[in-house]
Amino acid sequence: MKLRSVFLGKPIHWLPWPIIAGLFIWMNSLHLHVTQFNTFAFVVLRTAPAVVAYVVFTTGRDEQVTREPIPQDGGPAGTESEH
Repeated sequence: MKLRSVFLGKPIHWLPWPIIAGLFIWMNSLHLHVTQFNTFAFVVLRTAPAVVAYVVFTTGRDEQVTREPIPQDGGPAGTESEH
């Protein structure tokens, strides 16, 4: 099995994950999720859209980033085995 079939997307799309893990480990060491929940929630709620935007803006229009192709013509969604 090729790793390319397991890890979809560009290698640069996997870059945010160690950064996010480091950020969460750092916030956990400060106990922000207990002592300063508003700060913790702000960081989490700002990080998620930033990572989604990063992936969207670094992906070309014709690149596949999901296992199953996304229908563009309004056709039926789902896998071939569901039809």
